[in-house]
Amino acid sequence: MVAAAPPIAAPGLPPARARKRRGQGQDLSALLILPLLLYFLAFVLAPQIVLLVMSLRGLGDRPTLAHFARALGDPMTFSVLFSTLRLGAVTTLTTLAAGFPYALAMATTRHERLRRAMLLLATLPLLVSAIVRTFGWLVTLGNQGPVNGLLMALGAIDRPLRIMFTETAVVIGLTQIELPMMVLALYTVLSRIDPSLALASRSLGGGHWRTFARVILPLSVPGVIAGGSLVFASAVGAFVAQTILGGGGLLYMPMYIYQQSVLTQQWAFAAALAVILMVTVSAIIFAGTALARRSQGYIHG
Repeated sequence: MVAAAPPIAAPGLPPARARKRRGQGQDLSALLILPLLLYFLAFVLAPQIVLLVMSLRGLGDRPTLAHFARALGDPMTFSVLFSTLRLGAVTTLTTLAAGFPYALAMATTRHERLRRAMLLLATLPLLVSAIVRTFGWLVTLGNQGPVNGLLMALGAIDRPLRIMFTETAVVIGLTQIELPMMVLALYTVLSRIDPSLALASRSLGGGHWRTFARVILPLSVPGVIAGGSLVFASAVGAFVAQTILGGGGLLYMPMYIYQQSVLTQQWAFAAALAVILMVTVSAIIFAGTALARRSQGYIHG
């Protein structure tokens, strides 16, 4: 007798054991994602929903747009909002200018020990609280601080400069606070650029600046977008640095919202201001990201 041949499984269908193992892997992935999803819902999405509901609350808990109408009809809102957005933009530019050369040097160095040391130096400030660093700048930029002391010792100035409680002091402090995020975002992208592209550009007659402008800079756009978005959003909402380094003479949206909520107890109006700030910042980041990606697509042709 001739033994019957075993049935041939249909192509494309995995065996039952493989299907079971794949299902177990998917279940494990879902379990791993679940804590992150719950955290996002509880601490990110839920507070924003509460904020939006509070901003729409009127007399008798009836929904109303009166608080938004009041905020958008007040020139004070636009003045403070413009100052806040300007602060975020200037801080983003200063961190980009300071962080790009450092991240590029860290990504292109051939010495692994030097790269690790530079990476440690870049991330070391993250181990110190932003409040502590802000108070450090309060001492450093003060009239009796080392900056004024050094300038007076060199004979550059006759009396201490007024640096504290100005927007310059806020920008300096925020630049140092936000710099690690910009450096890490840029380094992640720059370290993935193929070094042969720069070598090919130089072999074809392109100098260092031309290679940087035509090769390195366009390829670093994703890092600029990521770092710029993080720094801008964080600088706009940096309540502690804005308050301590800016003093009472400067007013930004976080302090304005604090005044309306805690000092005057106008919680619904403060919530409307917070929603306006959140929507404005989100729109700017979205528009900047779309524009940068469009320009990057144009460059790559």
